[in-house]
Amino acid sequence: MNGTAISKGYADVGQGQVHYRSCGEGELSLLCLHPAPFSGLAFATIMPMLAQDHRTIAPDYPAHGRSDPMDRPPTIADYAEMMLAAFPGKHDVLGFHTGCLVAAEMALLAPDRIGHLVMLDPPAFEQDMRADLLQSNGVPPKFDEELATLAPLWERAVTRRAAHQTLAERIALFAEMMRGGERMNEGFSAGFSYPLENRLPLLTHQTTVIATGGPLAEAAKRAADLMTHAKFVDRSDIRGSALDANARLSAGAVLGALGNEAK
Repeated sequence: MNGTAISKGYADVGQGQVHYRSCGEGELSLLCLHPAPFSGLAFATIMPMLAQDHRTIAPDYPAHGRSDPMDRPPTIADYAEMMLAAFPGKHDVLGFHTGCLVAAEMALLAPDRIGHLVMLDPPAFEQDMRADLLQSNGVPPKFDEELATLAPLWERAVTRRAAHQTLAERIALFAEMMRGGERMNEGFSAGFSYPLENRLPLLTHQTTVIATGGPLAEAAKRAADLMTHAKFVDRSDIRGSALDANARLSAGAVLGALGNEAK
């Protein structure tokens, strides 16, 4: 198999199976943790660019993509524990949006198993904003037989991303998101409920926070300020989709944080 070809697999954990994509080879692995409400498919474009000295792995959280749901609404800590159970050994971790919080919690729960943390646009909003976002995005979607029910979801996954991905890629992402059904917003609920002001200051890991030129730049800076050992990198030149249209720029920033250079 080509070293940058993406393969798929399942890891057995206590409450079912975690689905993942992987590419590359090597003793080191880089876990890529996705944003809500999508899945590891979000990393499909950038994964081969990151798979140089690392085997790159992009799992799906429970009830996202092809992973089994939990028997209750999960927390960020639940996601972190599930990732640790699914992928034994020591890993570097890249988080994007929601994935930054899962990465942080993994490092807090099992510090000896996490190497370098890279947070790309962490959603470290102020508490009031998180409360508002929890009310608007953290509740189960209401489906019925009318096609109009799906319009906001189509807008999120397909229409808004027209400048960054092909139509086929956007439809695939929409389909992946819809696999969660009425549980698809559990990642939002977990993320906006996460007590980041209490948790992020506890991190002692080498952490690089990368802020792109998107709407989370201020939140990313706030995340870095909450951590004692974080290095903040301003990449305001990365505008638009960090994982797709600007994947090569983002990969260069991530590999630079990990001590490599993009090829």
